Amino acid sequence: MSLLIARHGQTDWNLAGRWQSVSDIPLNAEGRNQAARLAALLKARGCALHRLVASPLLRAQETARVLGEALGCTVETDSALIELDLGQFEGRLESELRTEDPAGYDAWRESCYLRAAPGGETIHDVASRVADFVTGLDSDGDTLIVGHQGVNMAIKAKLSDCFSPGCLASYRQSNDEIEVWQLDPAKRVGQIKADND
Repeated sequence: MSLLIARHGQTDWNLAGRWQSVSDIPLNAEGRNQAARLAALLKARGCALHRLVASPLLRAQETARVLGEALGCTVETDSALIELDLGQFEGRLESELRTEDPAGYDAWRESCYLRAAPGGETIHDVASRVADFVTGLDSDGDTLIVGHQGVNMAIKAKLSDCFSPGCLASYRQSNDEIEVWQLDPAKRVGQIKADND
């Protein structure tokens, strides 16, 4: 059994460098194109899913619908997959935050969510939230998750039991890629990237 971990397609906030977590921002045209390209790649590879599970946020749902339609799979929704809450950084431009407090912002950014944004969650908070979901993954077939940067990082950290800044940095994803993980033992075994395949 493989676990495929997708990040939602691009949004206007991603493009602008504006932090988004729990805000319900839709895909932009490029995000829809990214989802369509990934769907075509999965279909061409003969991907047959046992489950397709997505965050309830619109950008993940839109991405999952495109993938599900191509693969003939119904989208399940799980609230555990909602994005890591960025608290007071939500909706703010990265450039503005760095200008206001260069050292503090860069230290937070380099922590890979081990430190919480003011009023937000840490990667450990999110890993606790997704623990039951990760434990409940079964071996009946391939599962595709459509989530977000922070929650996907937390899932990978939980699977690998590696929360070091180095591991967490390696778990970051672009909006146009899917990582392929095996579960026993848990490790990344591949990547599907829309713009490179």
